[in-house]
Parts: sequence; C-alpha cells; structure tokens
Amino acid sequence: MHNDTENTANSIEEIVKKIQKKGYNFVTLSNLIYKENYEIDINGTQKAKT
Repeated sequence: MHNDTENTANSIEEIVKKIQKKGYNFVTLSNLIYKENYEIDINGTQKAKT
C-alpha cells in the first residue's frame, strides 16, 4: 500500500475493517520477531540459533 496517494487515506479505514472482519489482527513488527533462541542473518532472515 502506498501512503503517498490521496486514495489511501480515504480508503484505509474500510480496508482495516475488512481485514479485521476476516479475523486478522494488527500488531507491531517487534511482536512478530522471536527474541529467544533466534537470530537474524545478514539477509534479514530470522533463523533458529544452532
């Protein structure tokens, strides 16, 4: 989604409601990252520590 277009600001509320109606939740990126026993490699891929 591009945040610099005039239609994005006008549509975002409807888009969020439709996504939530399908059962999805919005969380911060930091909530998606495993913090224990994982590392992020130089490509940005999260992998279990070996």
